[in-house]
Amino acid sequence: MTFEIFLVAPPGLEPVLADEARAAGFEVTGTLPGGVTLAGGWPEVWRANLTLRGATRVLARIGEFRAFHLAQLDKRARKVDWASVLRPDVPVRVEASTKRSKIYHAGAATQRIERAIHEELGAEIAADAPVQIKARIDDDLVTLSVDTSGESLHKRGHKLFTGKAPMRENLAALILRACGFDGREPVVDPMCGSGTFPIEAAEIAAGLLPGRDRSFAFEHLAGFDAAAFAAMKAVPTHTPATRFYGFDRDAGAIKGATENAARAGVADVTSFARAPVSELAR
Repeated sequence: MTFEIFLVAPPGLEPVLADEARAAGFEVTGTLPGGVTLAGGWPEVWRANLTLRGATRVLARIGEFRAFHLAQLDKRARKVDWASVLRPDVPVRVEASTKRSKIYHAGAATQRIERAIHEELGAEIAADAPVQIKARIDDDLVTLSVDTSGESLHKRGHKLFTGKAPMRENLAALILRACGFDGREPVVDPMCGSGTFPIEAAEIAAGLLPGRDRSFAFEHLAGFDAAAFAAMKAVPTHTPATRFYGFDRDAGAIKGATENAARAGVADVTSFARAPVSELAR
């Protein structure tokens, strides 16, 4: 089964994410403001979440139809094959947005879709549900997607210290890619904060998967194959031939960055030291 997969991207970096996806073997079908579209099935969804460093989240398109009023939305939402995507024993939540449409009340649209899922599938509706359906109503066209990521993908699972103005990991990864970094050059960050740039660079150089230490929303969906996903995670890694450096004038930032690197498994190839920019020399 092939469907559209949407990779949410940081604004302005969509082409860089598309380049990363192509290099990883995904079938890129388009680039548009806000993200990149792929063609694929559920294994591609799992792999995108696990391996793509630049994506913010991965949405799987599961339905599309026209609806000009709430009764029509209710009726057509009930015809969606929810059982092929959702599990009746896993709570769900819905987030709807409307733009240029006759259905203008996002809250009412949310309630209709939630009721359709609950009554047709039997799944409970909960504000803290692990699975979220996103309904986008634009020009009377309803597009239904399931957020397969859960927490934003910049949360790799090992950064406990964040500092005052943290750089998001997926943004750092895309900037490194845009600079031509391929894992063979040293990276020096003179104002490293929590160490995002050196740690991301070290992970790339070591061949570590960005999603190796976290869980995903797709693990709660129907058809998830835990054994196949475990095999997908089993990839070879290696020790980089170079090192990656971070400096900061804040001793607390250096301590936190060092601990973040240790949790990420790259302590042996990263170095962090307290020093102001004015003291650094080429």
